[in-house]
Amino acid sequence: MKSKIYCIFALAALVMMLSGTGAVADSATYVSGASIRVSMISQDPDPVKPGEYLELRWMVTNYGSKPLEDVEFMLAADYPFQLLGTSDGVKQLGTIQGHQKGEEGVVLYYKVRIDEDSSEGVNKLYLKYRYKGMEDWSRLEYFEVRVRSMDAAVVIDDVLLEPARIAPGSTGKLNIKLKNLADSLMKDVNVKLDLTLESIPRSATGAESSILFDALPFAPTTSASEKRIPSIKPGGTSILSYDLMVYPDAASRVYKLPVIITYKDEVGTEFEKNEIVGVVVGAMPDVYVVIDSSDLIAGKKTGKVSFKFVNKGVTDIKFLDVTLKETADFKITSSNEEYIGNIDSDDFESVDFAVYLGNNGDAKEGSVIEFPLHIEFKDANNVDYSNDLKLTYSIPTAEEKGQEQSRSALLMVMAIVIIVAGWLTYRWWDRRRKRQQKQAAQKAQK
Repeated sequence: MKSKIYCIFALAALVMMLSGTGAVADSATYVSGASIRVSMISQDPDPVKPGEYLELRWMVTNYGSKPLEDVEFMLAADYPFQLLGTSDGVKQLGTIQGHQKGEEGVVLYYKVRIDEDSSEGVNKLYLKYRYKGMEDWSRLEYFEVRVRSMDAAVVIDDVLLEPARIAPGSTGKLNIKLKNLADSLMKDVNVKLDLTLESIPRSATGAESSILFDALPFAPTTSASEKRIPSIKPGGTSILSYDLMVYPDAASRVYKLPVIITYKDEVGTEFEKNEIVGVVVGAMPDVYVVIDSSDLIAGKKTGKVSFKFVNKGVTDIKFLDVTLKETADFKITSSNEEYIGNIDSDDFESVDFAVYLGNNGDAKEGSVIEFPLHIEFKDANNVDYSNDLKLTYSIPTAEEKGQEQSRSALLMVMAIVIIVAGWLTYRWWDRRRKRQQKQAAQKAQK
C-alpha cells in the first residue's frame, strides 16, 4: 500500500517539473501550454578563420498548443565574436504560433566577425530568450563554433645542407626546419621529399614517368624520404634530417626539390602544402696546369711557351682567364692575358705566350726559368675561384734539343715500321687463307 502511495507522489512531482518555465537547446520544454525548441541550422563557413565573417542560423519552433507572443532572442557574443547589425544582440521574432512541426519554425539569423587575433579551436557562445509573460531572460546551453587558423600555419623556416654542396657520387644531409606560425597546436605533421616528382601533374606514359623519375639525381640512404612529427606547439619549431646520395653522373647545378607537407589543426581539418627547397650539387674544381710545349732554346732570345689546363674534377669550369706575370728573367712580347672560357670535366685547353729572354745568351749552357701564372674561373654554380701558380721549365741547349728531336724521330720511325710490318703480315695471311679456300672448293667439285 505504501509503495503505491510513493508512486503517486513521484508521478505528481514529474508532472510539476514538466510544467515549469524554460527552454534548452535541441530539446523541448513545456511552458504553460507552449513548447519552444531552438536548434542550430548552420555555421557558415565552418570552420571559420580569424578575421572572417560568420553567419549563424537557428530554427526556433513552438511545439506547444498556445502561441508565444513578443518573442525576442539575445546573442551573448564575447571575444572573439564581434556582433554586426545590432549593438545589443537582441532580435525581435514577434509571435510564434503553436503546433509547429518540421521546418515551420522561425529562422533566427546573426552575422558576426571573428577577431583577427583569435586562437584556433572551439569557441562557445549562447542565446537568451524571453517572451510575453516572462520577467527575466532564460538562457540556453552553449553552442560551439569552430575557429581555424590560416592555411599557411606550418612553414619551412630554414634549410641547411651539410655539406653546403654535395659532390656527385657522395652523400650529404638535408636539414629542414619547420615552424608553426599559428597560435594553436598542429598535429600529424608529415613531410615528404618528392624525389620522383609525383606531385607534378603529368601523363602516365612510361617514357615520361621514367624521365621524371630520374630528373632529380638523389636517393635516400640511411633514412626514408618521408618523415612524421606527432605535433608542433604554437610558435614552436622542429627539424627533420634526410640522408641523401647524389648520382655519380649528376650535373653540377642547383636542383629544386619539391617538399610535400601535410598536417592537421586542433579541430581535425587537414592541410597540404607544396614547397620547394634548393639542393646544390657540385665539387671543388680540380685544375691541373703544365707546360705543354715550348720552342725556347739556349742562346735564343725569343720563343713561345704553351700552357695546358686540364680539368680533372667532376664539375665543369667556366670563364677561365689566365695572366702570365713578367719577372727579371723574361718579358712578354704577346698579350700577358688570355681568355680560355669553359673547360668541361675530363677535358683540357691550351694557351700560348710569346716571351723574350734577356739573359739567355749562351747557346751551350741550359738554364731553368719560372713562369708565374694567375688564373681566375667559376665552377658550374658560378662560385668564383682564383689561384697563383709557378711553373718551372728547363731551357735545353741545341744539342739537347737535337737529341730530343732524334729520339722523337726514332720513335716515329719505329712506329711506322711496326705498322708496315703488321700490314704486310696481314696481307700474307689473307692471301694464304684465300688460296686454301679455293683449293678446298676445287676438291669439293671433283
